[in-house]
Amino acid sequence: MAVNATNQTSNQIVLQLPPAIALDGDSLFDFCQLNSHLRVERTANGELIIMSPTGSETGSRNFKLVQQLAN
Repeated sequence: MAVNATNQTSNQIVLQLPPAIALDGDSLFDFCQLNSHLRVERTANGELIIMSPTGSETGSRNFKLVQQLAN
């Protein structure tokens, strides 16, 4: 079983799974539960993207944005 992992930018890793390992919604949910310490997203092409956690500066900026939307 081969899984290709490429680092597209410094803050994400893209996993390209072969068709035999295609994850349906329930399997993806289980994968995310087993790896709850990771931020995992799936693209429209079926690639899994593992994002790095945001830093304090980014977190602060996101909080201020959400606060403005809430107000």
